[in-house]
Amino acid sequence: MVSDSATSAVLPLLLLVSIAIAKTVTYDFNVGWVTAQPDGFSRPTIGINGQWPIPPITAAVGDKVIVNVQNDLGNQTTSLHFHGLYQNGTAHMDGPVGASQCSIPIGASFVYEFQIDQPGTYWYHSHDSGQYPDGLRGPLIISDPDSPYKDQYDEEIVLTLSDWYHDQMPGLLSWFISYANPTGAEPVPDSALMNETQDLKINVEPGKTYMFRIINIGAFAAQYLWFEGHTMRVVEVDGIYTEEADANMIYLTAAQRYSVLVTTNNETSTNFAIVGSMDLLIST
Repeated sequence: MVSDSATSAVLPLLLLVSIAIAKTVTYDFNVGWVTAQPDGFSRPTIGINGQWPIPPITAAVGDKVIVNVQNDLGNQTTSLHFHGLYQNGTAHMDGPVGASQCSIPIGASFVYEFQIDQPGTYWYHSHDSGQYPDGLRGPLIISDPDSPYKDQYDEEIVLTLSDWYHDQMPGLLSWFISYANPTGAEPVPDSALMNETQDLKINVEPGKTYMFRIINIGAFAAQYLWFEGHTMRVVEVDGIYTEEADANMIYLTAAQRYSVLVTTNNETSTNFAIVGSMDLLIST
């Protein structure tokens, strides 16, 4: 009887702890046009709440995420897709227009609501008419208190890679699928960006280990990536933990994600480049 009593006393406590840890994370997003020039060329860009780059979405395993979206573009419909999340039981919140939801009309709103049950590195973006390369794309990071690598690094850093176009997507896509492009050649990017800029500087400390969450948020171009003078240890690919594996270079296709551990050299005499190289196969 003593044993049963002890068990009955402990179980409610465990239940209360579980409930207290999970939380509801709410984002209010007004999607509208801003002007941006990440490579020096000024162009209309789709931002959120009047800003671009757009904010990351962050949550933890067990959280409920609510995203209130207001379409203030004025000339286009939109949607949001949470790339890589399984959306078990909430497929109607997945975002692909024509597959699991209708577009969010101009001037209208939509509420996305879903439970997080998987950790890892993801991203969110418009899934309406090839719209996201015009700017509506950003990191989605799910932290994990039970990560097998949680004690092996000092800090996390999110690093996005992308191609970038000076022309807006409606015109580029119209050409891409037209008779004027019989080979199906993809539009050639005007530039490449890291964290939506060409002037990225990351401050690190010597001898520390960083987990870089790397996301290719581009439209078409794959990218090679390496850290000059350093070795990466791959620990996650597309939201799945892996056995640790050393790599001097990784290859990310559009939408692919890696998490890598990088231990900085224990000296301060020089800076080291993070190199992204687009893989472009141009059809003629």
